[in-house]
Amino acid sequence: IAARLGTGAEPVVREYLDNIESEVARCTNIIDGLLDFSRAGRAGGIFEPTDLNALLERTLYLLKHHQRFRRLKVTCDFADGMPPILGNGERLIQAAMAILLNAADATGGNGNVTVRTRVDGRTAVTEFEDDGPGIPPDALPRIFDPFFTTKGPGRGTGLGLAICYGIIADHQGHLDVRSEPGSPTVFRMTLPLAAPEAA
Repeated sequence: IAARLGTGAEPVVREYLDNIESEVARCTNIIDGLLDFSRAGRAGGIFEPTDLNALLERTLYLLKHHQRFRRLKVTCDFADGMPPILGNGERLIQAAMAILLNAADATGGNGNVTVRTRVDGRTAVTEFEDDGPGIPPDALPRIFDPFFTTKGPGRGTGLGLAICYGIIADHQGHLDVRSEPGSPTVFRMTLPLAAPEAA
């Protein structure tokens, strides 16, 4: 379509075409990740100094057209002057996107989500907080287990958070969750900063 329209495409059409192209490439990476999921040593792709705040902004930009995300109110509280992390941008976008789409599902698509970043020692911390109903206590210990889902039939594979956990682990980071019924749910993603010489 892009080749057919050439430079004559309206800016809004060009924006949608660029998004489609970007998402097709990202879906290819997701499929590769699914194929790798059962194999040992899933780490792959190029790891390079990455601006975490810019990566999260890119994720939110991609999600703004997503039907499950459109009515959500998103607040960003990004720390200024964040040093870079060492990571694979596409895989980290995949992880952040899965967490944010889970937040959209948890709030019924009409809630509030806050994304925060900060530095803690030699790590970059990202928190994704939603004001959904919370995760039941019996489900919380299994939330990162492959094929476990609290969604109804046909609404989830139970692989999203398991793959997220693997992506963050491949980055030498950690993903955890704090939640209880009636209180906000917070997913916390912790990633090591890039070494000064790498940055």
